[in-house]
Amino acid sequence: MKKLPIVMDFDTGTDDAIAIICALMHRDCLDIKAITAVAGNVPLDATAANTLNIVDFLGHTDIPVARGAAAPLTRELKCAISHGKTGLGDVVVPTSTRAFCEKDAAEVIYDAAVECAGELVYLATGPQTNIALAIQRHPDIVNLIKKVYIMGGCLVGGNTTPATEFNAYVDPEALQVLFRSGLDVTMIGLDVTLRTAVPLWVKEAVSRVETPEAQLATKVIDFCLRRNKEWGYDEANLHDVVAFCSIVNPSVLTLKKYYVDVETEGTITRGMTVADFRDVCPDKEKNIWCAEDIDLGRFWSWFVDLFKNYERR
Repeated sequence: MKKLPIVMDFDTGTDDAIAIICALMHRDCLDIKAITAVAGNVPLDATAANTLNIVDFLGHTDIPVARGAAAPLTRELKCAISHGKTGLGDVVVPTSTRAFCEKDAAEVIYDAAVECAGELVYLATGPQTNIALAIQRHPDIVNLIKKVYIMGGCLVGGNTTPATEFNAYVDPEALQVLFRSGLDVTMIGLDVTLRTAVPLWVKEAVSRVETPEAQLATKVIDFCLRRNKEWGYDEANLHDVVAFCSIVNPSVLTLKKYYVDVETEGTITRGMTVADFRDVCPDKEKNIWCAEDIDLGRFWSWFVDLFKNYERR
C-alpha cells in the first residue's frame, strides 16, 4: 500500500506530545516527510525541543525536525499556562543531540509540497503561523498540498475567550490566511475535542502496554489528570489526537462544510471562527470542513487498540 505523504506541525505541549506518539506508530502507512514546530502552548525553544526529543527518544532519528515561527505574524505571543513552563508539565524526555533542519518550517513545508507534487497532506495542531508564512512566501503552495487538517477554532464557544479557541486566538491573522487560501481544510475544533477527557479505563489500558510509546503517553496523561485535580486547569482532553485521528480513521467524526472566516479585529471576538450556518452569504463558497460530532466509543477503541497492536508488532 502506498504510504500517505505528510508534514505535521506542532506547538508541542501535552496533547501534541500524544499526537506525535500516535503518528509515529503509524509509519507503516504514513510517509512522514518532516515534523515542524511553532510557538504556541509555550515559546518556540520549548516546543521545538519537545518535538525533537520525543521523535528521537522513540527512535525516529531519520525524520527531519524543523523550527518554525517564534511569534505570530503580527502580534506578541500569548502562551498557555496549563502545559507548564516546558510544555510537558513534569514529564521529562531525554534531550536529543541531533540538530534541527537548516531551513525553517515554512521552507520545509514548501519543499515537501513540491516534492510530493500535489499529494502532500498537512496537519497542524497549534497556531497556523508556519503554513501562513509558507503561503505568503510561496503562493503556488496552494496547488501543491492535497489536504490540510487543523486542530483549532470552534463552531460555537471557546476556551480562551467565550468566542475563541486558543490556537485561533494566538494568531488569528495566520488562520485567516489559511482559510482564505483556497486550500482544502478540515477544522477539528473544540466542538468535538472538549468531549475527549481521558476516561480512567483508557489510561489504565494504555499504562499496561509495555512500550516506550505507551509509557510516555501514560506519563503525559497522568500529568494532565493531576493538573486538573490539583490546580483546576484543563481536563485531560486529547484535542490534537482527534485531529490526527481524523486523517487515519476519519469514520470517528461527523463533518459538515461551511463558509468560515476568522475575526481579527474584534476586542471580544479576536480569533473567532465564524461559520455561515444559514447561508446568509450565498455568494461565498463553502471553504472549510468542520467537525460537528465524534463517536467517542469508536475513538477510544482506536486509541487503546493503537498502543496494543503496536506492542504486538
